[in-house]
Amino acid sequence: MNWEKLGLIWAPKADKWWNYKYGQLPVPLFIEEENIVRVFFGSADTEIFCRICYIDLNADDLTQIVGESKEPVLDIGALGTFDDSGVVPSCLIKKDGNLYVYTVGYQRCGRVPYMLFAGLIESDDNGLSFKRTSVAPILPRNNFRPTSQGAPTVIFHNGIYKMWHWFSTKWITVEDKPFLDYKIGYAESSDAINWKMHDITCLAPDETKGEFAVARPCVIFEDGIFKMWYSIRIVKKMYRIGYAESNDGLVWTRKDTEVGIDVSAEGWDSEMICYPSIIDIKGQRYMFYNGNSNGATGFGVAKLIK
Repeated sequence: MNWEKLGLIWAPKADKWWNYKYGQLPVPLFIEEENIVRVFFGSADTEIFCRICYIDLNADDLTQIVGESKEPVLDIGALGTFDDSGVVPSCLIKKDGNLYVYTVGYQRCGRVPYMLFAGLIESDDNGLSFKRTSVAPILPRNNFRPTSQGAPTVIFHNGIYKMWHWFSTKWITVEDKPFLDYKIGYAESSDAINWKMHDITCLAPDETKGEFAVARPCVIFEDGIFKMWYSIRIVKKMYRIGYAESNDGLVWTRKDTEVGIDVSAEGWDSEMICYPSIIDIKGQRYMFYNGNSNGATGFGVAKLIK
């Protein structure tokens, strides 16, 4: 693979109360009848509470913004719920004519910085407005996922909904800072709403390479193969994007050297790249992704050069 970067598409402008910082986890939707790509993402206010908003891009030129939400399309959750301190999108699917967006919600904590869990929202107007399908996490704690799980990617395959998501079993300390020990797990559903998590680790960090987390997968099924792009956290380097393939969606072979994209020499994505989201538009494959400081500088897009 070889990706050509098209540049930074959106950066926080602090011209509205809700977009002071971040443009995290861009998730694109191609709306063919309007010839636009609606990109959902999380942006934060001055207190760093993230909410979901969007921009519309010209489908023939993804560097051209043709519309933008005037207010967030989803607010933070009610006090005490799992996303009362912030919510960002992770992936989307179409089901029964509605748009389902899987989210990551977070709560601030005392002894650890935060808790993170997966949620689900839905829309009947292509994301101009949303309601919560569930006010509780859709991937709850259990004995083999006791700490955290989130950032789902979902596809419909062979009559069932399949999900890959990061999970954590403990907090670790890296360079005197606390982090979750992200790995990538698997879940299944018959209705895309109620999920059964499997006690499977699809991908884990390679500690011999200085990795301490793998997270935020994006999976497609193509030519009889499951293909996954994901984020790798590395000591000193922080995030890079990796790539893996699988015949069954459970056992994966890492092919990170084939990913074809890395940090730039300078600018908004020169320190890290992370949170890839893949979309095909009119026969062309694109990757939306975040750059420095986990998306504090906004998000950009790259196109696959065949």
